[in-house]
Amino acid sequence: MKLITKLFIIAAAWSLPATTGLAVDLLAHYPTPLTAGDADPNHARMWEFSPEDIFQVTQFTLKTGEKFKVETGAADLGIGHCSDGAIWAVLIPRAPGTLTSPAASQSEPVAHIWLRFHPAQINRLFPPDNVSTNGNRALAAQVRTIAEHKMTSSWQSDGKAMIPAPEDLTVFIDTKDGTHRFFIVDTAAQTAEYVDAFNQRSSRSISATRVPPVVVKTWPEAGSQKVLPGTTDIKVTFSRGMQDQSWSWCDAWENSTPESLEKPRYEADHMTCVLKVKLEPNKTYGFWLNSDQFKNFRGTNGLSAVPYLLTFQTGQE
Repeated sequence: MKLITKLFIIAAAWSLPATTGLAVDLLAHYPTPLTAGDADPNHARMWEFSPEDIFQVTQFTLKTGEKFKVETGAADLGIGHCSDGAIWAVLIPRAPGTLTSPAASQSEPVAHIWLRFHPAQINRLFPPDNVSTNGNRALAAQVRTIAEHKMTSSWQSDGKAMIPAPEDLTVFIDTKDGTHRFFIVDTAAQTAEYVDAFNQRSSRSISATRVPPVVVKTWPEAGSQKVLPGTTDIKVTFSRGMQDQSWSWCDAWENSTPESLEKPRYEADHMTCVLKVKLEPNKTYGFWLNSDQFKNFRGTNGLSAVPYLLTFQTGQE
């Protein structure tokens, strides 16, 4: 009887899974000292990824406003990180995933999801209770390929990672029918702006020479209020080097732009364009940086930058 009992206990032990996949606190796994963004190209960080950076999530949901939602069931999760924490994620669904957005009249099936975010936001995106160590490490090569193709789409300099503001997020989704959906998400304003320029290229053909530039940072930040009136520099930073002496600072509406005091110029990095202006108090200003008609903000690859609307309000003197 003792022998039978002993054999039963051993057999039961063998039937246990190899790993329990306990909940993983990704912010503790990839700690960060950063509380703000850093869009200075000179500070762009080298990133790393290995099979040990693959986890599993039981589900994933990202909802912004009333019209944008991404959700999956179980999925493998790859995390790219630098010395200051996690900076990108790739989700490859095991269970069906869907994208609901104004880009299509109905929900679209998700093939994989690329996310760029501030390192401090990783637990908001992937709560510990949803994360385990049971990721499929055999997907490492696929995750790295996606990352190398998508990294040049936003918040980067020569493939190195710049840091968005905590409220900023870019979401790049490849659907199962081959469509590519790129969104600029502001979690504070609860907006998700669809950029259809990325749908012109398959994920296989995306490279540093074929991706149109996108605006990754402005000063003042879009939507700012109580900006100090007077003489100041408006700065716009793009995702890649830009052609010199070529720009389109356009009116967003009649008389929406301030008085210009000097010709625009690029800083030494050729990624940040500067316009010196005089701002009046208690006024709302707006620029289209490129537009449907004017597209002279161009990258060194010859492609026009994706149009971007910059608006802000000044305060009292």
